[in-house]
This record gives sequence, structure tokens and C-alpha cells, in this order.
Amino acid sequence: DIIHWNNMSSIITQALQATAVLSAALWFKVFATNIGLGGAKNNAGTRPAEDTYQKNAAEATEEDKTNLDRAQRIVNNDLENIPYTMVLAWGSMYCITVAGAESHAFAQIVLYTIFVASRFAHSIVYIKGLSTARSIVWLFGAMCSFGIAINGAVASFKI
Repeated sequence: DIIHWNNMSSIITQALQATAVLSAALWFKVFATNIGLGGAKNNAGTRPAEDTYQKNAAEATEEDKTNLDRAQRIVNNDLENIPYTMVLAWGSMYCITVAGAESHAFAQIVLYTIFVASRFAHSIVYIKGLSTARSIVWLFGAMCSFGIAINGAVASFKI
């Protein structure tokens, strides 16, 4: 048994818990944005023909079409960022746990928390059409993704 669970430090336990809770929060966020995309498709009349409760395309306003485009872009951006960073976060957490790397555990909590907050903020500012804010929060999230990867890689050399 490589990992001695009974001897795991408090900060590593907290990092595992934070990674689990933050991953669940990201999943709920992804689910919510996908539901939002379904609603936008409904309003723009672009759902499958058998979904007769929707507007038809001729009834859709320009605002409906713009909202659909924005919702699709949010979902696409989530798909381009969240799955990869979740894998990096859990890989990093594995290395931190096996190595017993307490200083890396704290960095994991900070980096993954900022990443998750930036993904929520990214969706909010995207919905509001705030281009500069969207770029800034995306950049924060991207930097945290790299930080998580580097943190886990460095921790792996302490195994």
C-alpha cells in the first residue's frame, strides 16, 4: 500500500476534500450551462423537429439568436477548459497525496479554487457581454490550469 491513509496530514486531507467539492461544483456549473443552452435552442427554434413545444425558427427574434450563439460559446469554452483542468487537478492530487507533499496541497487548494471561481465568473461575464472582463477571468483560469499541472509535476518528484 503506497498511501498510508491513517498517516495522511490534515492539509492533504483538506486538499482532497476541496478538490472533490470543487469538481462537483464545476460539474453542476457545466450541467447548468448545458440546460441554459437547451433553453436558448428552444427560444431560437433550433431544437429537433419533434420538440413541438419550441418556437419555430421564423418566430425567433435576433435577441433569441444572439442568446443562442452566446450560450453555445459558453458551453464550447467550458468543454475546452474544464475537463482538462479537472484531469490535471486529480492527477496533481494523486501525486501530492502519494508524496505527502503538504506545501503542494495548499497550492492545490488555492489554484483549483481560483480556477473554479474563474470558470463561474467567465460564464457570468460572457452572458453579460463583458469582453475585457471575460478575457481577464479566462486568463486567470488558464494560468491556474498551468499552475495545477506544474504543482502536480513538481510534487511527483517528491515520491
